[in-house]
Amino acid sequence: MLRAEGLKKRFGGQVVLDGVDLELRRGEVVLLRGENGSGKTTLLNILTGNLEPDAGTIRYQADDTPRTYRFPRHWWQELNPFDHFTPEFVAKEGVCRTWQDIRLFNGQTLRDNIVVAEPDHAGERPLFALFAQGHVQRTEQEMHQRADAMLVRLGLAGRESSSADKISLGQAKRVAIARAVAAGARVLFLDEPLAGLDHSGVTQILELLERLVREQAVTLVIIEHAFNHIHLHGLVTTDWLLENGKLVPNGHAAQRTEIHHIYPWMEFFIDDASTVIDEPLPNGARLTRIRRSDRAVQNEEAVLDIRHLILKRGSRVVIGLDDEQQETGFNLRVFKGEIAVLQAPNGWGKSSLLAGISGLIPVFQGDILLGAKPINRLPVWGRVREGLHLIPSDHNVFPDLTAQEALRLAGQQDAIAELGILARRRSSELSGGQKQRLALLAEPNWATPQLRMFDEPFANLDIAAIRAAAQQILSQTTNAVLIALPSTT
Repeated sequence: MLRAEGLKKRFGGQVVLDGVDLELRRGEVVLLRGENGSGKTTLLNILTGNLEPDAGTIRYQADDTPRTYRFPRHWWQELNPFDHFTPEFVAKEGVCRTWQDIRLFNGQTLRDNIVVAEPDHAGERPLFALFAQGHVQRTEQEMHQRADAMLVRLGLAGRESSSADKISLGQAKRVAIARAVAAGARVLFLDEPLAGLDHSGVTQILELLERLVREQAVTLVIIEHAFNHIHLHGLVTTDWLLENGKLVPNGHAAQRTEIHHIYPWMEFFIDDASTVIDEPLPNGARLTRIRRSDRAVQNEEAVLDIRHLILKRGSRVVIGLDDEQQETGFNLRVFKGEIAVLQAPNGWGKSSLLAGISGLIPVFQGDILLGAKPINRLPVWGRVREGLHLIPSDHNVFPDLTAQEALRLAGQQDAIAELGILARRRSSELSGGQKQRLALLAEPNWATPQLRMFDEPFANLDIAAIRAAAQQILSQTTNAVLIALPSTT
């Protein structure tokens, strides 16, 4: 269905792809592995028409009429309106993709985000829409029904009319996959489809992917976080490793990645003498308190004290409902010296909680105290001055700054050498893992904060980068740490 030969790509003086050859067959499920910055996303961008390679050949064969592109392309080839190498032309060959940074239409409903991807809308032909209005309306209604049914299968029943900016990251990922399926994908490239999903969300996505392979023989190419490789065991048929610009096809199903059997992140934070305390929270959430032997925990001194907090987005309560869905308010205390890890299902409100603590969204009711000082009325910059730091899960770098400019701005000049050649590239040109690494390195170093908060800090990182990120979190002096992660059980 898709074959590529001799693909090469260079960014400045860095060779990313150096003669990559590959072939995808109908119904195959490929796990594409590689370290951060190895070129996985670059390869996906090329195969989906979002980026031209410097050299090589790509052959698509969705039907009996194959389409072949040879690179570099001559200028006069672009004069042919039927022979452009663009995402639109590649999509017509049944090649679709999802992105690390979710690209939904935020002003549209979830239903419309899926329907818009369906090909051959009758209403797009003006004359037909004018003289066959009944047929157009019936066709649109059928599309809406198919979209609603897909949302039900993805656990989003009742959210069909919600706008895309009112759902969590994990829910948005499910909608993005549903949109690609609605577009008629025969080959589907998935860039970290399980990242940010709780256990229920992972199960629903895997069930959808299994149906696509079993019932429609869709070919899947999956880039996934190392922690999630274990979930793909049994689905993946082929394992590819991208290393030093070369693709190494192992030709067998990916092996399990054995990490901690309960919480895969835990091994990076605990030592032999650590105390770990689990506390249940409302609506399926859990707080894990890690008290290391090298950090003195003072139980009587709360760095963060949240009392009867209620946060809303519009008219919807996102924080403050108990297990019976009554507005009783949310309570949480984080003590000096401990690492508190909040795990909750998608849509629970983890990101909203951190945004409320930081002042990015207003408090509807309740109190937030930082070091015994109320901060409800403080602006964002005032809370930062009081010692509150947040690294969000997305939009956490300045896209127009180079990596070294971002590090200098944060007072982290010593970290520039760790990025090597990447330090001279704009943040917008970095891969998802490289952006996350930069965001962690660029944490402000102006003063010792009272509380450092991280929203899914391990997203897009490989095992080595996760270990380095955890060590960085541990090494910096601070009073307490609060980390938000999706549930794994």
